[in-house]
Amino acid sequence: MTQWEWSGWTALWAGEDDEDLSLVLREVRKQRTAKTQQAWARDPLTRGFCDLGAYSLYQHHLSGGIPFTGVPEMTLFPNMGAEHLMKLAATVVPDTWLAGGLNRQRYVDTWAHHHSYITDLITYIFRSAPTLRRVQSMTGEFVQAASDLSFGELIRVAAQAEIESALNDPILSLQALLQAALPRQPKIQAAVRKIEQEMLTEWTTLYEKVLTGYGLSLRPGVTARDMAELFDTMIEGVLLRARSGGSIPVVSTGQDIFTASLLVMLPALCDVPLAELERRKLQHPLR
Repeated sequence: MTQWEWSGWTALWAGEDDEDLSLVLREVRKQRTAKTQQAWARDPLTRGFCDLGAYSLYQHHLSGGIPFTGVPEMTLFPNMGAEHLMKLAATVVPDTWLAGGLNRQRYVDTWAHHHSYITDLITYIFRSAPTLRRVQSMTGEFVQAASDLSFGELIRVAAQAEIESALNDPILSLQALLQAALPRQPKIQAAVRKIEQEMLTEWTTLYEKVLTGYGLSLRPGVTARDMAELFDTMIEGVLLRARSGGSIPVVSTGQDIFTASLLVMLPALCDVPLAELERRKLQHPLR
């Protein structure tokens, strides 16, 4: 992957406009008053250190750097000290005020210990807002595209787009790395559950819209949430194989395995014969 421009990198990690990082970064100025802790957590320099840490971690493990080979914290989180991050800021941050403010003194004033910074960095990486924004953007595109596509065509377009988007998302890649390395870390477990529930709700809503729009009904005992759970489990497996193998797995026809699985499963989940998938057109606008 080509190196991310800093503006593009920070845009990926941005939360909602009203995001309050004092609810996320709990290790900032731990020995100070609650008011001071909140003010420092909301400060652009504190966010800047988190963006830098995520960038450094991504470059080291996932962008042609040294592969992770052990669990110890210093191996998983290399080059996270104040000196390294200060030098990195001078290299990648174009804003001279921000780059100058991301210095050693600001780092040690913010986090009492290296472990405190790592704890906040993990929590920052596992915020759900950036991933939710990516998925909402994609579902909006699928809704717009449906008017020109058959049901089968929409499934193919959506499946391919989701695989490519997920594989090219540094946030998902970092989350997968940390999940694999620290599977029993309580903060990660809680964050993953939260992200999964929000994503499943988003996909469930889309599937309900699509089924209604194409005039399809689910089989008895099947819900749109069931579809979301099944498809999410499938794509997680596909992403794991693609990341470890270097390419998206395909079936004998050359079709990617996620799309092929969806097309096989859909007639068992909803009242549409396989042959009808390619003929069924949109009957009601998706709203």
